Amino acid sequence: MRHPLHLSAFLLLLLRLPAVAQQGCRSVEYKQDQLLHNPGLTATFLEIESFTHRQMERSRVIVNGVDHGGNGTTTITVPVVVHIVYNNPTQNITDAQVQSQIAVLNMDYRKRNRDTSQIPSYYRNLAADCGIRFMLANVDTNGKSTTGIIRRQTQQQGFSYNDAVKFTARGGDDAWDRDRYLNIWVCDLTDGVLGYSSAPGCPKQNDGVTIDYTTFGTTGTAATPFNLGRTATHEIGHWLNLIHIWGDAACGNDDVDDTPQQGTATHGNPSGMIFSCGNTPYGNLYMDYMDFTDDAGMHLFTYGQRERIRSLFAEGGARYPLLTSTGYVGGSETTEDPGPGSDMSIRIYPNPAVGSLWITTSNTSYTGAVLDVYNQVGQKVVTTRISGVNFQLDLSSLSKGIYFLRVNGAGKNDWKLVKM
Repeated sequence: MRHPLHLSAFLLLLLRLPAVAQQGCRSVEYKQDQLLHNPGLTATFLEIESFTHRQMERSRVIVNGVDHGGNGTTTITVPVVVHIVYNNPTQNITDAQVQSQIAVLNMDYRKRNRDTSQIPSYYRNLAADCGIRFMLANVDTNGKSTTGIIRRQTQQQGFSYNDAVKFTARGGDDAWDRDRYLNIWVCDLTDGVLGYSSAPGCPKQNDGVTIDYTTFGTTGTAATPFNLGRTATHEIGHWLNLIHIWGDAACGNDDVDDTPQQGTATHGNPSGMIFSCGNTPYGNLYMDYMDFTDDAGMHLFTYGQRERIRSLFAEGGARYPLLTSTGYVGGSETTEDPGPGSDMSIRIYPNPAVGSLWITTSNTSYTGAVLDVYNQVGQKVVTTRISGVNFQLDLSSLSKGIYFLRVNGAGKNDWKLVKM
């Protein structure tokens, strides 16, 4: 819910918030520290908020739940570099775990997540496609090919939200240019921290998102109840200038029109209507990605949140330079759908792929189905069987190029794959 609040008053409120961390997100405390140690950021944050307000006032796109365009409907591509900073082999998560997280981001920010069906009917028309896709970078800062995954072993036993993980000299790994990439650091975060994010306008070398290795992605070390990749979805929401759904204060202000005002954070995986701050008739929007519910209880961003996100990419916005990034070239997003007539219960990721490809399906009848891979001239180069609903295909024997996957019984068309 957005209600009148002068921007300077908002920043003063932020500085006065108690430093007691709530659950596992430390983005509020992190922003407090940034403001206290970098007083010049106050003017920067005020400027970004003023710009955001102007953009959102111009958009005003939702009428009775119908999207009328707003800050643009084109898909924005964000190249991603994942810095895995590990002390022991367990923390050195696999490429597959990284790829599973990218797939979740592309589903959540494009409203392709299947659990939208769990949104209560009275809030279903709020769920928005934010039009943001996340791609592992395939071009590094020097113009050379990369997988977008960087591994750095450290002597540090763990990291807090003091940003040490973002600097090689402090046991972490230096950021790539934030105007070309979203930097994500995956490491062992101490003291129950699940993740934290910088806010738009923070220093370039500090810009990005940090996630604990046990809450990143959906496989490997990801541990319940934070094993569905929603910690990164939430923290990247902060990186895209979203505020917690309760406005970080009792019945606070999240600067979004279509989110009901809410008393405080929600924990666990609730159901039914929970009322606070007089938010009748339907109560708290606790299934929003910017609340603190368990991963299984998070299902949507609203249209208002989408407009706040996309305002950053308007000309003059804090994330506008990313629109001309050369960090990712070609290919399709990790949740790419095949052509018309194909079975939509099958997903392939990442795409482009390097060493291996994951094939996931919600249809268990495909376990045991024949999978064929063809090159561009129609020659069959791989034949195998899908061994489960999450199946990893080894691509190491294939040369770089374009291939087509065909699953027996999965529709008329093929899945296009780019092998890097």
